Amino acid sequence: MQSGDLIQSRYRLNRLLGSGASGSVWAAKNELIDRDVALKIMRPDVAEDAIALQRFFNEAKASGRVRSSSIVEILDLGQAEDGSPFLVFELLDGEGLDTRLAREGTLEPEFACEVFMSVAKALDLAHAQGIIHRDLKPANIYLHKDPEGHVIAKILDFGISKVFETNNNFTLTRTGTVVGSPAYMAPEQASGREDLDGRADVWSMGVVMYEALSGTLPHEAPNYNALMVRILTQDVDPLRTRKPELPQSLCAVVDACLQRDRDARTSNAGLAGQQIEAAHRELKAIRFRAEGRRTSDREQVPFRRRAEDFAPPGGLLRSGSGGLASLLSAAPQRALLAAAGMGVIFGLSAGAILFLLLQK
Repeated sequence: MQSGDLIQSRYRLNRLLGSGASGSVWAAKNELIDRDVALKIMRPDVAEDAIALQRFFNEAKASGRVRSSSIVEILDLGQAEDGSPFLVFELLDGEGLDTRLAREGTLEPEFACEVFMSVAKALDLAHAQGIIHRDLKPANIYLHKDPEGHVIAKILDFGISKVFETNNNFTLTRTGTVVGSPAYMAPEQASGREDLDGRADVWSMGVVMYEALSGTLPHEAPNYNALMVRILTQDVDPLRTRKPELPQSLCAVVDACLQRDRDARTSNAGLAGQQIEAAHRELKAIRFRAEGRRTSDREQVPFRRRAEDFAPPGGLLRSGSGGLASLLSAAPQRALLAAAGMGVIFGLSAGAILFLLLQK
């Protein structure tokens, strides 16, 4: 495949967005309706693997079943002229969460809450449709910028999702294998259990939140086997031990998602989303109070400066010795003398002005 190729007489390939061992992703245009799209094209040799091919079309099935602004929309699927299967998605504008974290290290807590509120809501909708993602990680969360400039988090790649049917329970896992990205796997997923449910995705979301807020993974090890042992046998360090300045309410949400015993874990993505939203409201309230104090300080400082800057010569408005304030706070007789003196001065000045006028 190369730029300019026309697939199925309607999809014109424009530029390569990325490629991997199984295929490539292209920015393209549907010339029949003049719409920009993204094409995910599988290599023909990879398509010969029945499991790989099923995973490819499973992504279309899972993405198409769940309608959410936070799940990338699938528009079409088909087969190219050379036999390559392809999926057509909405074309996104932005960057992956993995790219953002590689550049910036962490997310601001308030923005992180906005991202993961969307992720939790999308996962909750998927779980309600009998779909478990099983591979949630920063590379599968895209920060899409809409035409108004708002950032919308979108979940990508349901390729290894588990789709529960009413008549059977099809699994895309070969016997004795574990699918997913090791650092983000729930303990029950790492152990190879087949009775996974939405709590496995809640764990993975918790890992991504932990990483996005602290800049570190909850479990790290020098190799795959050591990592699996840590995930299966060791509890996660509380988030606040890694990032003490984070609000306790937000840390508690993440910690609850990362309970090794899934029965003690946050029970579903919808509940996790509500807890994240509550932490988000608290963060906003803290920010508004801080901004209010700064605004109040800015408003008061000019008035203090004006009072000082416009003081008459001699400092009559100052509170120190020699000013009017010190005269008014002195003994009554001094105050009376001062007032009388000022009256005499005023009277003489007025008399002088009247005399000058009469002389004209």
